[in-house]
Amino acid sequence: MGLHMVSAVRLRALAVFALSAAISTLSPALAHGQEAPSLDPDQVLDYGWIYSRSDDGISFGDVNLGAQSTNLLSIPISFWMRRLPCCGNRITPETEDRTFGVRLRLTSVIGFAQFDSIAEFDVRSVNLGAIFPGIELLFKTGELSMLRPYLDVGWAATGSTETTLVFGELGLRTEFVFPWRRWELGLEPRLKGSYSFTDIELGDADLSHISISGKMDARYPLGFTIRGQTPDVGVYFEPSWFPNDISFQTASGEQKKVKAQYEVGATFGFRFLAPMLCGLFRWPRLGIGWRFGDGTGGWQIRIGGDRVTRLPLP
Repeated sequence: MGLHMVSAVRLRALAVFALSAAISTLSPALAHGQEAPSLDPDQVLDYGWIYSRSDDGISFGDVNLGAQSTNLLSIPISFWMRRLPCCGNRITPETEDRTFGVRLRLTSVIGFAQFDSIAEFDVRSVNLGAIFPGIELLFKTGELSMLRPYLDVGWAATGSTETTLVFGELGLRTEFVFPWRRWELGLEPRLKGSYSFTDIELGDADLSHISISGKMDARYPLGFTIRGQTPDVGVYFEPSWFPNDISFQTASGEQKKVKAQYEVGATFGFRFLAPMLCGLFRWPRLGIGWRFGDGTGGWQIRIGGDRVTRLPLP
């Protein structure tokens, strides 16, 4: 079996696992709290914000929003339909001059939200799950720049009150890379909007969300090689603004608004081309960060999801 076939089999196995986990979570499976509480989680959970995922690879994190604590695992998988000469793709005479690519996306989200600080809740936690298929277009606008618009439409649900939502997100991710001495500097402005459709009353929760962000990072090569490739370390800063705010419930029952969040962190990866890992796929970029702002806070662990635009091989 060829290397690319083995990688495809592994990716499909990961997709099946992620889909199975998300589907099991989508069923109404809350083990306790079936009696109607004086406060309903659906009235305070901001589903649109919860299910608005990051594009930065597999991520797991904890975000505290007042009296709520949300833990989410997001597993995105993409499949090239029209390859670009980048990202470790094999360059052929057919692809070497391409400036337009297409990828299919599939993201599974599983997790739970806790309400230990809200005394009015009989429900202590709520299971969360979602599946979002989508499509991404990639436009190479220069040697070191890229436009990446995408559209995701999927299904999300909780295991508490059998709440189901149809969720859609339209976004644009842009990439600019700047070499400076031995540094690789990156700028990634992003814009995305999402909307949820549901047949239940969600109180004051806003079903639409707009997010504007701009990730900035700096990477520096280390003085050695791993399997012939140069590793690097990096730091990043990503501010995000929400024009229509994010709402959540405090322990006192008050509604609080979040207008902005910030994330800082560090990453480890490879400068030009990552080596193969176990002969199956290329080593993903690893990152850890802390998200904060307007009374929120939480950590994020990321695997993969690096930008497509990279410095050319020397």
